Amino acid sequence: MDEFQELKAKSLGAIGPLLMRQVLTKLIFFVANIALARLLVPEIFGVYAIVSFIVQFFSIFGEIGLGAALIQRKNQLEQCELSSIFWFQQAVAGCMAIILILAAPFLVTLYPSLPPVGVWLVRVMAVSLVVSSVKSVSVLQLERNLDFSRIAHIDIIESISFHAVAVGFAFAGCGVWSFVIAAICRSVASVVVVFSCFSWRPGFEFDFAAVRQLLRFGIPYQGNNVLGFLKDAVTPIFVGVYAGAAAVGLLDWAKNFAFAPLMLSGIFGRVAFPTFSRIQEHRESLARTVERSIRMLTLIMFPITAVMLASAPELIQLVYTAKWLPALPAFYFFCTSPIVIGIVLPMYSAILSLGNSKVLLWMMMMMLLLEWGIGIPAVLYAGFNGISFSQPIIAVIFFFIYRTVLLREGIMVATFRNIRYQAITAGATGILLKSCIAVLQPGAFMLVALLLLIPLAYPAILLLVQRKLLTELLEYLMLCVGKRVMSS
Repeated sequence: MDEFQELKAKSLGAIGPLLMRQVLTKLIFFVANIALARLLVPEIFGVYAIVSFIVQFFSIFGEIGLGAALIQRKNQLEQCELSSIFWFQQAVAGCMAIILILAAPFLVTLYPSLPPVGVWLVRVMAVSLVVSSVKSVSVLQLERNLDFSRIAHIDIIESISFHAVAVGFAFAGCGVWSFVIAAICRSVASVVVVFSCFSWRPGFEFDFAAVRQLLRFGIPYQGNNVLGFLKDAVTPIFVGVYAGAAAVGLLDWAKNFAFAPLMLSGIFGRVAFPTFSRIQEHRESLARTVERSIRMLTLIMFPITAVMLASAPELIQLVYTAKWLPALPAFYFFCTSPIVIGIVLPMYSAILSLGNSKVLLWMMMMMLLLEWGIGIPAVLYAGFNGISFSQPIIAVIFFFIYRTVLLREGIMVATFRNIRYQAITAGATGILLKSCIAVLQPGAFMLVALLLLIPLAYPAILLLVQRKLLTELLEYLMLCVGKRVMSS
């Protein structure tokens, strides 16, 4: 088990750099998003969201899951194999970009609310698709080796380059072009940084047999990603056509705001897949690792979500202005996702680490049907906010599906006993904050004071009722920054 302990220490040690990265990138995102929300109207956000969707739709078909196959593979890859993957991805990305450029006039006509300049927005964004693909194999090697320190630096530079350019051009009155120019700058900056901090370079060699071997895992996995993308595409596809770009902009903002607590799950998901893949044969160790991950994720995500739910109307008006309040109902429903993802993401990562991507493909097909089957009637009945009504229903259904799949693989994960104290304490904290706001009717200064003080009730209550949870979190964080190794 020495190898397992070493891997655990290395994987948890990777969380430190990613946590730094996530805190900085999210801070940059929120500050920039506040500035952009004040400078621009929801319709501009919606236009960019639709254009981004069109480009990402073609992009996701071009990835073919080779990245996940590279990470999941146990044996090291040779230079010829890596070069073959690189050139294959460049060829696919180039083909997708050419198709996008030629099809842009037709694609834009599908959305009556898009301005005529939408054709050129799509074409320029297609260029960023090709540029971004150049760095993919290098980044995947860093991720496979759990070298998240360098990945964190790359992500931070990407975030700064995008948001600084976007805010600058928005302030200059460039409207939706602010986002598109920023996307190009981000792609170029990330490629320069990746090749300056990682020595690997592709060779002029190609062996399709190496690519074909990885495609056996990659295609089913990417099929899962395609279905996941289409699941979320109900907003830009259906709402964009039915309710217009402004509705898409409001929903996109509500989702980003509600998903703020997911910065922690983003770190976890990035580390968990390569880590769980290394311990997939040790079922008992994998089960206990999943349980610990659920405790740590929910310990932080539950109270953040509770505070956001309790203070949403006042917080939105103070920070983003009242023009975003029409999306408040959608925000409430979207908040159910961070609550449940803290529980199901470790389970999902465990299933994926077992290499059974076909099971995930079937589950994602079911999720796609539920998202569209519930979302479209809800939009027709309740307006654009109805697209979010499916969130809690799908979350509960898939909790039971993931649990069943793990049980069939011999992995028994106890969930209720690993979340009960966090759920009760977070709920009490949210109710306390909501009560204070209702009674005091606070102004801006008082609201900020409440948001800083009331959340302190959460660790105080936990300290009284379940001290060892906070102790475990402290040990977990100490391990993440490399202070000491927790006993198994």
